[in-house]
Amino acid sequence: MFVITVSLGLSFQGIFTLMWMLFAWEDPEESKKYKSPKNFLPPNVRFSALLPARHEEKVIFDTIKAVSDIDYPEDLKEIIVLCRGDDEETIREVNKSIEGLGKNNIRLLIFNDLPINKPHGLNIGLRNTSRQEINIDILSDKKSNDIYNSNQVITIFDAEDQPHRDIYNVVNTLMTSEPIDVVQSGVQLMNFRSKWFSSINVLEYFFWFKSGLPFYTKIGNVTPLGGNTVFVKKEYLDMIGGWDENCLTEDADIGIRLVNKGARVRVVYDEEHVTREETPESVQEFIKQRTRWNQGFLQILMKGDWVHLPQMKQKFMALYTLIAPFVQMIFLLYIPIGTWIALSYKLPMIVSMLSFVPSLLFLLQITFYLVGIYEFTRVYGIKYSIRDSLNILIAFFPYQIMLAISSVRAVQRLVSGQLLWEKTTHNNAHRSIPLGVPAYVEAN
Repeated sequence: MFVITVSLGLSFQGIFTLMWMLFAWEDPEESKKYKSPKNFLPPNVRFSALLPARHEEKVIFDTIKAVSDIDYPEDLKEIIVLCRGDDEETIREVNKSIEGLGKNNIRLLIFNDLPINKPHGLNIGLRNTSRQEINIDILSDKKSNDIYNSNQVITIFDAEDQPHRDIYNVVNTLMTSEPIDVVQSGVQLMNFRSKWFSSINVLEYFFWFKSGLPFYTKIGNVTPLGGNTVFVKKEYLDMIGGWDENCLTEDADIGIRLVNKGARVRVVYDEEHVTREETPESVQEFIKQRTRWNQGFLQILMKGDWVHLPQMKQKFMALYTLIAPFVQMIFLLYIPIGTWIALSYKLPMIVSMLSFVPSLLFLLQITFYLVGIYEFTRVYGIKYSIRDSLNILIAFFPYQIMLAISSVRAVQRLVSGQLLWEKTTHNNAHRSIPLGVPAYVEAN
């Protein structure tokens, strides 16, 4: 009974994972619904970009310039860079960037209070966004506030981000033409040849933003938001009181809370308009990053906001997302154990066959990643090499071990009450990849 129960549970998890991984390719017509609009509407939305940075002196200038260069009217956008007072090197680079760009819509906010983490910085930025100019002699106070709230959108970019120049036009068009309150656009790691694990890390993002998020939106209408390139109407952020400063995955947490308040979420993905990022620079950095994510998922699970989602399928999708890293760890451990049980004990044939199903699904995942690396290089106009596929084969299982270590470490940290933010180091590795329009986008 134990073998049957575990095999069935892990088989379901494996099948469900393959379903969302393949969604974009299995139903191309449905996938087109999540593409960027081809024609842009006149500017209407006012964007306030929050840019939290800590020890990011290597990358912050390029990021501020990239966000500042977004093609949108200067009077309808602002950048607020958020730094703690003890981060003198980053502050120095930010001031040099602001002086060099010479724009009055870029500000640096320095704070010194606790906690030292991203959501705390975001809340400070939220409270200090500029108020839209409205003629209050003509409009009543209530109407003035309504226009202000509906037109002001808060967006987040991480300190290493390279957003597309048209991203504001994409979001403005969607929010002007559709009844939506939140837009999650694509994020893509680019430096897939930097480290032995980089190619699989890059493909995780590729599958998730291109296929996973649209799948979640269609099936459950609940979207675990990403940490950046997410656009939220300020009225909803004010309604929920901003970000949870004690949560290590503030993005996934706020996605659930926004849906609970009735916010309508829209996913948009287009290779051309993704925000480009880099993979962690080392195994240690990767494990720290995934530990933080997994620990945050456990925090959200225990908070219980997901239980109050209005639909049962939304609750299921949220629960699956929060426990998926830990199920994947069990999945990894079960493969050698299940194989050993099937070969060592005289089990009924149907039970023995069932015990092999999780292993077969695991092999299918590897196969899809092998196809995925070719698809990734094709759509981004990068020359494919057979070495890229060989690297997937060699690195896939060690990569799963890193994920398992991260899950175990997350549980240990949560149990011991360690809630300090473990930051990921950035080095601009993704900016060595040319920023041209992907070949696949041009051809279609």
